[in-house]
Amino acid sequence: MMGIAEHCRLLTSKRLAMAVVLAGLGFVMAAETPVLAQGGDLAVAPTRVVFEGRARSAQLSLVNRGSATATYRIRVVNMRMDETGQMQRIDKADPGQNFAGKLFRYSPRQVTLKPGETQAVRLLLRKPGNLAAGEYRSHLMMQNVPKDAGVSIEQDQSQQGVQIRMVPIFGISIPVIVRHGKTTADVKLTDLKVTPPAEGQKLPRLHFTINRGGSSSAFGDLSASLMDGDEQTVIGQIMRLAVYTPNASRKVSMVLRVPDGGSLSGRKLHLSFNRTEDDGGQAMAKAELTLP
Repeated sequence: MMGIAEHCRLLTSKRLAMAVVLAGLGFVMAAETPVLAQGGDLAVAPTRVVFEGRARSAQLSLVNRGSATATYRIRVVNMRMDETGQMQRIDKADPGQNFAGKLFRYSPRQVTLKPGETQAVRLLLRKPGNLAAGEYRSHLMMQNVPKDAGVSIEQDQSQQGVQIRMVPIFGISIPVIVRHGKTTADVKLTDLKVTPPAEGQKLPRLHFTINRGGSSSAFGDLSASLMDGDEQTVIGQIMRLAVYTPNASRKVSMVLRVPDGGSLSGRKLHLSFNRTEDDGGQAMAKAELTLP
């Protein structure tokens, strides 16, 4: 499952009578929220690649922000998003989903970076002439390769067994999207509801559903504001959020930061979903809620 961590695998440590190979831990950071994604000591920019129009090439920058030299392996994986935004690895496309892995090439496929060193990863689009119109998506996973990856065994002389030392493997997944021909995305915001702070929390939340239609994913910034005449006070934001094809909806929960001494009762709340600034910033959907 992926949220802030897009992928996690855990093999339980056991004492065995014979040597075993370590499968290890794996964490992949989701790359939708920050402009610069970071997992472990690896930072990647930009956080997504979109090929559309005349675009035929792209470039990612990988930076080792750690204090030791590290090796990162780069590979293509495919994922599905559930209705809450969690990501899961899949091998077979869901109905209405198209993988992009065969439509682009990338180089290099493994890099070793000294502390502070940067490496460019270049992507080249290669679309076949008979490609059907639509949106295609796969993900590039950049994953740390530990120096002691593989077997990690220490003999337990007292019990004549084997101890397994779990080695975390951190990484980041970046969506690579190819749009071919005419694609559209229609978005609506529905089911707005504000709930009081949950037990142990101090802030209320706005819950709502993003409904997506058309042949393209929706991607943008969410903003919730209190209306005072023509003036707006922003009290909640979620930046760079996606609803991928073929999903028809995504349920979202947003923290609301009410101004000190302010009250939500009887106020009008405005919610908007806009394209990101680097994509033009146009509004894709708006909705309002008058609070009781």
